[in-house]
Amino acid sequence: GADYHVEDEENDKRPFKCILDVGLQTTAAGHRMWGALKGAVDGGLHIPHTNKKFPGFKASDEKGGESEYDADAHKEKIFGGQVKDYMEMLAEEDPTKYEAHFSKYIAKDMDGEKLEEMYTEAHEKIREDPEHELAEKKGTSHTRGEAGQITSSDGTEHMRNKKITLEQRRAKVAAKIAAAQAKLL
Repeated sequence: GADYHVEDEENDKRPFKCILDVGLQTTAAGHRMWGALKGAVDGGLHIPHTNKKFPGFKASDEKGGESEYDADAHKEKIFGGQVKDYMEMLAEEDPTKYEAHFSKYIAKDMDGEKLEEMYTEAHEKIREDPEHELAEKKGTSHTRGEAGQITSSDGTEHMRNKKITLEQRRAKVAAKIAAAQAKLL
């Protein structure tokens, strides 16, 4: 959770340097991508960054003053502290909404107090085996029927509108216009 920079460490090897490319993502303060950046930096990558967008950063009140970064606030955000607070608030104020929103947590006998433990356990499992394993493909196939009906090999059925040509669209619009004119007369 502390403020950590790889470049400050004195090793024989230089750390792997990366540049964070956020693309079209909004870089709002407290966004979850900053948590990913923090995890990558703590993991040993050298990514030039500033703490200004991290949760727990507080700018100075006066110009030229000292700003401060509260690493514990950032750690609490990473470990789901805001979710814990929301769970507790909902449990007190609106139990039915709490049961609807957190039904899977309730089924696993999870409450706000066990969230940090759950995230800690997940981080440990990632450290043990960081390789991503692809999920097995289900092998479902889809057959397209008449009028946009799609049937899957697992038995599910879906309706999809069939794409119409330009001439068909123009004829459809002309028919609607004619119907509206006939209605007015």
